[in-house]
Amino acid sequence: MRPLPNAGAIAATACRLLAERLDGSRVQYSVVEGGPGEEVGHALGEHVRRGVGMPPRYPFAAFGEGVVSVMRAGRTLVIRDVDTDARIAPSERGAYRSVDCLSAITVSPVKSGRIAAALTVQHDKPRNWTDGEIITVEAVAERTWAAVERVRAEAALRESEDQLRAFGEASSDVLWIRDAKTLEWVYLSPAFESIYGLSREEALSGDTWRNWLDLVEPEDREHARAEIGRARAGERVTFEYRVRRPVDGQVRALRNTDFPIRDAEGQVARIGGVGHDATRERAVQRALEYSERRLRTLVEGIPQLVWRAVDHGHWTWASPQWTEFTGQPEVESHGWGWLEPLHPDDQDAARAAWEHSKATGLFDAEYRVREEATGEFRWFHTRATPVRDQHEAIVEWLGTSTDVQDLREMQERQGVLVAELQHRTKNLMAVVRGVMVRTRQQSENLASFVATLDDRLRALARVQGLLSRLKDNGRVTFDELIRTELSAVGAIDAEGRGERVTLDGRKGIRLPSSPLQTFALAIHELATNAVKYGALGQPDGHLTVRWRLRHEGEEPRLHVTWIETGVAMPDPDAAPQGGGFGRELIERALPYQLGAETTYVLAPDGVRCTIVLPVSSTMERDDA
Repeated sequence: MRPLPNAGAIAATACRLLAERLDGSRVQYSVVEGGPGEEVGHALGEHVRRGVGMPPRYPFAAFGEGVVSVMRAGRTLVIRDVDTDARIAPSERGAYRSVDCLSAITVSPVKSGRIAAALTVQHDKPRNWTDGEIITVEAVAERTWAAVERVRAEAALRESEDQLRAFGEASSDVLWIRDAKTLEWVYLSPAFESIYGLSREEALSGDTWRNWLDLVEPEDREHARAEIGRARAGERVTFEYRVRRPVDGQVRALRNTDFPIRDAEGQVARIGGVGHDATRERAVQRALEYSERRLRTLVEGIPQLVWRAVDHGHWTWASPQWTEFTGQPEVESHGWGWLEPLHPDDQDAARAAWEHSKATGLFDAEYRVREEATGEFRWFHTRATPVRDQHEAIVEWLGTSTDVQDLREMQERQGVLVAELQHRTKNLMAVVRGVMVRTRQQSENLASFVATLDDRLRALARVQGLLSRLKDNGRVTFDELIRTELSAVGAIDAEGRGERVTLDGRKGIRLPSSPLQTFALAIHELATNAVKYGALGQPDGHLTVRWRLRHEGEEPRLHVTWIETGVAMPDPDAAPQGGGFGRELIERALPYQLGAETTYVLAPDGVRCTIVLPVSSTMERDDA
């Protein structure tokens, strides 16, 4: 049976020879599958001399538990007469008669606690089997079992080697097998040539271990040698190293997985290995790491709080800026933890904004966040957009929170300034209209009207110039106003000095802005009249202006005293000079518009005027 090509031929030949030797009606060799109680025979070879053949597949249970139990025990089953054998129940005899079996010898090798095969010789009549016949069947069964298993093992080995070869030839990774003692290659797959840049013939010639080491970059050789040594000692190892291709000098990065292959005694006989070209993966990984570093630098460098979230509001990450600003550890911001630093009055609104984002696909909200360094809450404008996968499903949200506290304060100030501008413009127009009316009434002709109106409008323009240049909501101080007007009529120089003028008062007393035009126009009229008719227009005249801030009751009040001396006054019965516009402003307009207390007296040597003006407690400048 040794030269026979396969297990089926061996089984069929053994069955034929045994049937001829014993004159049996039928001989069958079957392999058996299934454990105790579930055994099924699969015919591998059969020879029929008389009667019908056995089914190619049959359950053992059909022939009765009494006979199968003998087979499970590894004993030879001898049946001389099916009808009289006590182990076969009457109900089970039909299975034997259906295949013309009235007597039989069955030998069943038992391996690992179960029936592995069965060689049965059957006769179509009762038969008193001799001991010699029984011994013959047992001997043939043993030899057939050994031959069949040998051929099946050889076939399985060939199939395994063919599969390995096919796998190795198709694989883009290098597959190899080394001898564990010499570390020489005994198998090398074709992918070696495309990765290493060296033919297999060259690699497998001479000292193959040295051939491989020479390809490894010098800096990586010791590491590679050590890892192979670990596999040689019985470990499974994965390691990376670089090789230089002889064909073009390129350097490739490889990732090896080496593992021990043991023999029947459990000793490491060979070392198997898989080599993967990781050059492109390493390049992609380096590019990804560089990109991540750039993104991290950008995210951590921008003056915003950056974060990531899932499930419409559950944070998964917060940038260092968040921790630095709020003092909340990054891990505590996860989930809904980020709400903790928010102002209690804004937390529900923040949650509601997330609910709204489900419909809009955009998170946009403003809320206050507590700053750890100051303990104050600052306004932040927060926006987030979803990151979607290829199916447009939301994977996560990326968001930023921008500090808009200064912007909101600026917008609030801007609103105040716009309202203030509207109010000032309205007042200014009323003042201009009043000036035009009074100037027209007091002018003798058109030329006089134009000259006087131009002078008074210039005074108003100077006040507006002061307002436009100043910060702090456009508050003008009294010392700036008086110097501007006296400088405009040439009474003092740019440093505030004049030979015939004395200014006595503190700097920095702010004036209310709303009725400032009227007050400034009154000062202008006093200065203009002083030039035309009074102390600034006569050789012996002198002007003294004093001002004090006095606290009287709930509000401070500015006391201004205008004193002209050395003036040759006209006869008391003469017509008034200048038309009286300035005096009208002082005695009527200022009390009405500013709530001021005023006096205006024509003394023997010049004008005496006092103005007591209420100012706010915030009208004193810090540098006053």
